[in-house]
Amino acid sequence: MPERPDLEYIVPILARELAGAAVAGARADSPVVLRVLLPERIDALLPGKEIRRVVRRAHAVVFELGGARALDLVIAPMLAGRFSITLPGETRRPTDLAFSLILADGRELRYRDEVQMGKVYVLARGDLDKIPGLERVGLDVLDPRVFTPEAFRAAARARGDLAKDFLMDKAALDSMGNAYADEVLFEARIHPKAMVKGLSDEDLDRLHGAIVRVLGDATRTIAQRAPALDEKLRDFLKVRGRPGQPCPRCGDKLRRASVHGYDAIFCPSCQPEDRKSGPLNLRRARREPG
Repeated sequence: MPERPDLEYIVPILARELAGAAVAGARADSPVVLRVLLPERIDALLPGKEIRRVVRRAHAVVFELGGARALDLVIAPMLAGRFSITLPGETRRPTDLAFSLILADGRELRYRDEVQMGKVYVLARGDLDKIPGLERVGLDVLDPRVFTPEAFRAAARARGDLAKDFLMDKAALDSMGNAYADEVLFEARIHPKAMVKGLSDEDLDRLHGAIVRVLGDATRTIAQRAPALDEKLRDFLKVRGRPGQPCPRCGDKLRRASVHGYDAIFCPSCQPEDRKSGPLNLRRARREPG
């Protein structure tokens, strides 16, 4: 899915291209992704609206729609979601097209999702707490005024779960997903199944520094390389997507583990499992893209 560094690049582009655009209609190319939290249908709710702002909230993109009745169109891309904006007159529809917002100038905002696990919500303005995962958003990991070592330690001390679960909890940290959680834990030399309550202050400070460096560097790298809107850059990551390959730090073979259904890529030498970690399970990992 688009993670925080991706969204830091994508959302400003969407805002620049779409702010002020009038909505002529909408099409649910894959109805399974659509959630309308109002009694009306989208063909009654969306035409005539104006896109006032495009902002990020945790892992979702919020399109604020103005008009006689203020609405939010919220897209949570999940595992494989991506965005594109077509030129006027484009009629070819890709096979992974899930939802289209048709603009009065002939363009379309398209949400594409080959596995159809993302969601598109239409709801009244200000009702974001009705969307699972958006009720509460944690510490902004890219804001140094908010994401201090002290604030991070305080958030961690309240946890009784595994390190990777903690990093991926959007209510605790705003925000990262599977790929960057792996990168952060590798940078910090912490096993994905280490219990957070077993980490020392030194471990937590190292983990805090790793979050700042990894997400900050990734955000800058993506901005510098300026990919197409629907392109997801992952080739610069050190461990994600590289199980079985040599560790870039020590040369040992990177391994895959399961953390509550999600896969985790780690180095057994640089990130050793100890007695404070949960039981290792290398067989039943859910192999997430990215």
